[in-house]
Amino acid sequence: MEHTDTVPEQTKMSDQPPGHLVRHCFWKYPLIAGGLAILLIALAFIVGSPNWPRDTIAGVSQDDPGGAVLAFTQELNGTSASWANVGSHGMGEPSQVFVLGPVSDFASLLGTNIVQAVGTYEKASTTQRQAWAGAYEQALGTITPKVTGEAEALGMVLSPDYARLDTLTGDFGPVPTLVRADLTLAQRGYLEQYLVGRDPGHSLQLGTIWLYDHPGMMNSAITNGLTDDQWGMVKERGFSVGPWYLIIPAIFHVKFPGGSVGTGFVLWNLVAALIFLLAVPMLPGLRDLPRRLRLYRLIYRYPAPGELVSTGGELQEESVGKTEAP
Repeated sequence: MEHTDTVPEQTKMSDQPPGHLVRHCFWKYPLIAGGLAILLIALAFIVGSPNWPRDTIAGVSQDDPGGAVLAFTQELNGTSASWANVGSHGMGEPSQVFVLGPVSDFASLLGTNIVQAVGTYEKASTTQRQAWAGAYEQALGTITPKVTGEAEALGMVLSPDYARLDTLTGDFGPVPTLVRADLTLAQRGYLEQYLVGRDPGHSLQLGTIWLYDHPGMMNSAITNGLTDDQWGMVKERGFSVGPWYLIIPAIFHVKFPGGSVGTGFVLWNLVAALIFLLAVPMLPGLRDLPRRLRLYRLIYRYPAPGELVSTGGELQEESVGKTEAP
């Protein structure tokens, strides 16, 4: 189906009346839309980001309980990576969030020895707590394989041998009991539920922070380039291209002041969106791109000589066909 209409000359910007007649080729619209849809589908298959299932605390703790024990111990000792997130959305100290809080809440269900361990730990001084946790972390190091070569340079850490955990001796206080109780909660999925309930407004935040504490998960993040300093926002496990369309938000997150926190990140992205919304229709040159690229030729054509029917006894053919579209 085609429709005849008049349009001004595209190469002249004036207030003169329409220059010549054109015919709108409406049948091209569905063809163009279909072509664009096929192009988008092809791009999605070639460079689209795959949807990997999210790791859970339960799954990671079951697969590598030794790494979970090390992570819980480092949270008590104050040496885990999560201590850098103490101020994030009011998270608080990791020792309370990931170990003492959940173990205390579930202590009555875990047994009297757990209740006694929590009481002993809470009555101890901060110095004593640090000494117990530090000694236990040092002991875990004796049953942990050594990292060498490039892995050592990248800061990767291996997990302790969980099967040899009972062979450790030393003045650890109630730390091993607390850690093992927390491991039970983690493996059964209760820890993740506890963390979601503690911060429902950011339901994935605490779980994600703990996953980065687990040595195996941190090693995986380093290997796949998924830490913040590796621009993890635009990468994907097992897929080198990753979600490339996140490159602009990633720049705000990594390079711009305040972009690493929620409020700053949102504000920078809003500023960028505002600039694009204003620039496209207002900037000379940019707003003229569709006309300069002659995109209008995709949807209309000039009538051929003799194609139009005369109106009111006057033939319009003399103004038609002189500038036939290529």
